Amino acid sequence: MNKKANSIVFILCGTIVNVLLAILFILGLCVLSLWVLKQIGVAASMTVIVVASICGLLLAMFVYTKLSRWVISRFNLEDRLDPLFKPRTGKKNKLD
Repeated sequence: MNKKANSIVFILCGTIVNVLLAILFILGLCVLSLWVLKQIGVAASMTVIVVASICGLLLAMFVYTKLSRWVISRFNLEDRLDPLFKPRTGKKNKLD
């Protein structure tokens, strides 16, 4: 497999992991927050579910970023993956 194919496989696997992490964190935070609300007797469950969902998505993105960097460095994938964003060479100044 070439670098582009390796990159596509890595991104597809990473996307699946990211979705699974998001589901796990959202469900975990929703269950935890609803359990805490039940214990203290507050009835604002819809707001808490929305906040828990947003926090779960942000937490999943943060963990995915750290995890993908760790996997790339741990298994020495820098030379096997094609960079997503190539630096521009010979960039002209827009003011000229």
